Amino acid sequence: MDQSPDLDRDVDDSMRMFERAKVGSATPMTPIRPSRVILVLDGSPQDATSIETAKTLREEFNTETLVLDARDAAEPIDAATEDAIQAARQMSGARAIARGEGEAFEVILQALRTHDVNMVIVPCPFGRSFERVGTDSVGTVMDVLLSRCPVPILVTRREDQVFQTCRGRVLLMAGSECDVESRAAAWAFGLASPGAEVSLNLIVEKEHFENVRSILEAIRPGETFDVDKLSDALAQSHTQLHAAMNATAREMKMSYALIPQAGELAPPHPLSDSTQQLLVMPLEVDDRFIQGFVNDRLRRSPHPLLIVPGHVIAE
Repeated sequence: MDQSPDLDRDVDDSMRMFERAKVGSATPMTPIRPSRVILVLDGSPQDATSIETAKTLREEFNTETLVLDARDAAEPIDAATEDAIQAARQMSGARAIARGEGEAFEVILQALRTHDVNMVIVPCPFGRSFERVGTDSVGTVMDVLLSRCPVPILVTRREDQVFQTCRGRVLLMAGSECDVESRAAAWAFGLASPGAEVSLNLIVEKEHFENVRSILEAIRPGETFDVDKLSDALAQSHTQLHAAMNATAREMKMSYALIPQAGELAPPHPLSDSTQQLLVMPLEVDDRFIQGFVNDRLRRSPHPLLIVPGHVIAE
């Protein structure tokens, strides 16, 4: 049966995961660690959690911290700057930077253009109580940053999730192939504490499964296709990343596991979950499926998340 060029391209894109050849042993990754970060304050109770996170980075990696009070409150800029200075004084290796003009997301993005940093720490939801908003929204600030932020975003969430403790269990969450997965994995190992548990969680979302199944049933009539087959194929498509992460874990004396799992069973679990863990997520900002995957995980997570972006268009 003849097929249109558009369908051929769709099939090729959807079948990439099935066509990857297996690879042998891999070279360990070079972990990536924060050297200079912007700590964004929003005037919410989450500021204390963000500050403690920045302190941990300073203690563990000698990270320099630039403190930015980006709240939208109608108060003089000088007052906001003074608040940032007070927060900075709680940490060594930190200094305050003045708030520019505009909305919070504009202020944050301008600071990122002005200062050379390799991470930004941002509370979510920005300027709102996490306990009051819950899973209903990540807020406008985070929506914009997920599309425009050029550096990894360390998102602080619920205050009982202590970053220092969360570093002992680090999960790299992948929903489909992504160009920045390897960089996200290097960040995962860079932030993990000595002897940490690190895993590559390959998530099969129901919508993704249904789309792939529809295509396969169209080109292979009569052949059955279930979620286990997609899980196996997804694991095979990530063989190279899996091998590299396994080698890195051995070299760094950490435990490692590859975990394919259905979307409804994958972390994060309900907000009542008290497990201390850090979720790491690669993000291609021009991929709508990955964008939705990351946004959904962020919205439902009580845990801190490191979002590692790619394909960000320079402003």
